[in-house]
Amino acid sequence: MNDRETRRVLTLEDLTYIAERARALESYAVASWDRERLWAAVLDAQMEARTRVEREAVAEARGALQILDAIERHFVRKGAR
Repeated sequence: MNDRETRRVLTLEDLTYIAERARALESYAVASWDRERLWAAVLDAQMEARTRVEREAVAEARGALQILDAIERHFVRKGAR
């Protein structure tokens, strides 16, 4: 059995569940896993961030999205989209 056959497969609903519970993404409405919309919201917040605290919060959100992107790339079944 190769690695692909034994690897756990997630769905987009699983990603939505994870994103909803990520504290770094609490400020962003996560109704469903919509990668482009979430990235746009985070990047917009980056442009509007004025204080160090705001910039740090956006950096955490960016990091969370990068992790979710990696999870999507490696564990989400492509036919589940």
